Amino acid sequence: MKQQVLTLAIMAALGADLHAQPPHQHPYPLPLEEAVQILLTNNNTIKISQHTVEIARVQKQQLNATWYPFISASGGYFHFSNDISAKANMGELAQDALGNMEEAFPGLGQLLQQLLPQFEQTLSALGNMTISVPLVRQNAATVDATAIWPLFTGGKRIFAGKIGKELHTTAIHFNTLATNTQMAIMFNAYYTLKLSSEVEQMQQENLRYISKLLENAGKLKKEGFINKAEYLVVQVASDEAVRELEKARHNRETASRALNAILGIEHEITPYCSYFTLDTLPDIYSIQQDILAHNAQLKILQSQGNILGNREKMAKSGYLPNIALFARQNIYSNNIPKNLIPRATIGAAMQWNLFDGLAREKEIKKSRLEQEQISFAADQAERDLETAATALHSTLADATYNIKVLKGTEALACELLRERERSFAEGLCTSTDVVGARTTLTKARTALNLARWQYCTTLANLLALSSKTEKFIELHNEYRQ
Repeated sequence: MKQQVLTLAIMAALGADLHAQPPHQHPYPLPLEEAVQILLTNNNTIKISQHTVEIARVQKQQLNATWYPFISASGGYFHFSNDISAKANMGELAQDALGNMEEAFPGLGQLLQQLLPQFEQTLSALGNMTISVPLVRQNAATVDATAIWPLFTGGKRIFAGKIGKELHTTAIHFNTLATNTQMAIMFNAYYTLKLSSEVEQMQQENLRYISKLLENAGKLKKEGFINKAEYLVVQVASDEAVRELEKARHNRETASRALNAILGIEHEITPYCSYFTLDTLPDIYSIQQDILAHNAQLKILQSQGNILGNREKMAKSGYLPNIALFARQNIYSNNIPKNLIPRATIGAAMQWNLFDGLAREKEIKKSRLEQEQISFAADQAERDLETAATALHSTLADATYNIKVLKGTEALACELLRERERSFAEGLCTSTDVVGARTTLTKARTALNLARWQYCTTLANLLALSSKTEKFIELHNEYRQ
């Protein structure tokens, strides 16, 4: 009789574990591909990097504007304290004119004195007379159009155009870096939420199993089939299961909020994907070479080095003169005579900075030092990336091994639980053994899911180093279980 009651109790617990359903919820099932699209649409970091690309494109066009002429309009109204005029003494003008004529015709002065005896008196009288010719009146206004077209700048425009291209290239690499970083973070949060949900579900199943076992143990205790100590073991296990469930629920809520923050959404979601593993792992050397060839951070450092090289060339071009064509056309003028200021002017101008206090030399030295600094930073970045790739590859290999081992462990834990339940029904073991077997199975399943999570997130981080996180979706669809 006692053996039959124990058998019924164990079978009731097994039925509760196998057929119980989780609480009714309505989270939105989010596939991995859809999560990527939401990330690319809503993530602010990616939006900022995309705008950085647009800004860099405008900067490149702005630098290319130096190849075209600059046309401007200027004008003004001027009020002088008095009219502007030219004044001259008639006697001085006559003396100058007579002197010029004597140089051309020697003896002309004596001839004039003979013909005109009063010539000297006339010149003296003219010396007291002043002639005034008005030039510009007291109020004047003008509107002019000016065009300047640089013809030769020592190569500054060429180097400025190259800098603009490198700025645009740097912005593109920055966008690639930001996108891959955010996608790797999203993959980590996505699979963390999946792991947390699965752990919560396993803890719910464990709590239902232990609760049913506690209920049946209470009945057996009343009927005297088990003692109080065996009942207390199940009760303690029940309290522990409640605590573990609350902990799992809290972890799932935290993971859900983290994923929502990255995706920029508010409604509750549940991951709709599977864990996966590759058939084989590529060797570490090929992974490192792929990272060094495609890593966005290294490409950014390379572009910055090119920018500094062009800046050095621009500084050297300061030793050459600048030559430009210029043209001016008067559009409107008031009280400004044409004979004083021509209405149209055209010409060429040169500016040659011969000495600037050694500013050019210091700029050249500064650019060279900055290029060396970028070279050191790129070399250190390569070493750090190789180290990170090695660490991630090792983690990936460990996760692969753990998955293989834990699959066998899970199968053994299931078999152990069945044996403990059979032995408990036959009175060959205690409730402590059954609770321990159930706990072992839960831990084995949790560890297996944790190893799968570690594999997927590590693979995403490894692909992010080579700026190929989009390949993670392809691998997921190809190898998912």
